[in-house]
Amino acid sequence: MRNKIIAAVFIIAVAVASVHLGNAIVGSPDLGLAILVGLLPASICVWIIIKRKTDRVFLLKLFLVALVIRWAVAYIIYSRKMQSFFGADAATYDSIGDTISRVWQGTLQLAPAYMESYMSTGKSGWGMYYLVAAIYYLIGHNPMAIQLINCALGAAACIAVYKVAMLVYPQQRVARTAALLTALSPSMILWSSQLLKDAPIVLALSLCALYTLKLREKFSIKSLLILLALLLCLFTLRHYAFYIMFVAIAGSFLVTMKKFTPLQILQGGLIVVFISVALAYFGAGNVPQEAFDLKRIQMARAWGAKVANTGFGGDVDITDPEAAISFLPVGLFYVLFAPFPWMITNLRQLITLPELICWWALVPMVMKGYWHAIRHRLKESFAICVFTVGLTLAYALYQSNVGTAYRHRAQLYVFFFVFISIGLELRRNAKQKKRGGAALARATPAPAAAGTSKLAGNPIGPELRNLKA
Repeated sequence: MRNKIIAAVFIIAVAVASVHLGNAIVGSPDLGLAILVGLLPASICVWIIIKRKTDRVFLLKLFLVALVIRWAVAYIIYSRKMQSFFGADAATYDSIGDTISRVWQGTLQLAPAYMESYMSTGKSGWGMYYLVAAIYYLIGHNPMAIQLINCALGAAACIAVYKVAMLVYPQQRVARTAALLTALSPSMILWSSQLLKDAPIVLALSLCALYTLKLREKFSIKSLLILLALLLCLFTLRHYAFYIMFVAIAGSFLVTMKKFTPLQILQGGLIVVFISVALAYFGAGNVPQEAFDLKRIQMARAWGAKVANTGFGGDVDITDPEAAISFLPVGLFYVLFAPFPWMITNLRQLITLPELICWWALVPMVMKGYWHAIRHRLKESFAICVFTVGLTLAYALYQSNVGTAYRHRAQLYVFFFVFISIGLELRRNAKQKKRGGAALARATPAPAAAGTSKLAGNPIGPELRNLKA
């Protein structure tokens, strides 16, 4: 009966949504084009899932649910023009991407200095400008198309996290829990439904971890080339995340190979050298000085804390090592737990409260799962453990805006969710063991008292007692 009710509600919802969507497409043909463009990456993801043999039905259902939810949120944000309300950066990517596409089409000319300020490979996030410009060049100015592409990328992260969890802790329930949390977390849904670079960054991070684990298990030219491409994508989207991920990958190949032999060490070293040379060819070797220039970072921190209503720590000079170390615990507290209830002053902050409460409640599971991974699954989890700690510390030092810290924390959620799932599984196993021990204790008969027969329950006679002695 319950299944019939759910099916009926689903059919009604699909019918109503189809009518509404049809009217919207008639009124705005660009929306129809955006849907066609958004269906392309979604179809590729479905094809990849169908090819998978294990847990295929669950992953397909989860992907479709995650995709539909993100589509709905994207449509609401687009139709109600709420881009600036949820993510002001969307307007920047839209404007710069459209400008670059018109330059490519020859309809606009700009000063070289302007183009250099956004298209230079030395600037963090330049890959998103190129992505938006390339799509606008092909289909025209259509922000909704980028949003729907991001929806597919955000939903695809669920599948990548599932596979990462299976390699780190091979238990299906753990992998399913991590994938469900990734699919249904409100912040993951929100940031992957807009014209922002969060969705491709999260997917790139997840896939980098996945192919690192695959290469650690078994060397493959295909996996190596895919990992190289993913690192290049990450480099174009967020410089410092790329360098931290590269260090984690290099450590995984050099320290925690599946078989710790000289040949395996040599193989891991060659992989690291190959990746380094290839990325240096694309300019990654020339950026660290700019990406980690503490003076520039300090200026950005001071500016962010000043202009934001929820700024913090802008007066701390992180170019001074002693001051930076002293500020680190405060920065960690804000990055991991902010915004706090007393900071909530508007609707945009209020809607984050339910998720924050759940996150605060699950933090002990993060610590439990992380500690178990370090102690018992270090070889499998080394890359994500190092990257999670490294990027968390980087955000703790660099962030001075609660809103930005909340948004960037979502990029770490994919790995936090793996540790949460492990922690929940360990707690569940401990409860079952405790419950099983209590049940066994109740089922085991009490030992017979001295001088009492276990069979008949009668006192043993003096003759038998003497014979036993």
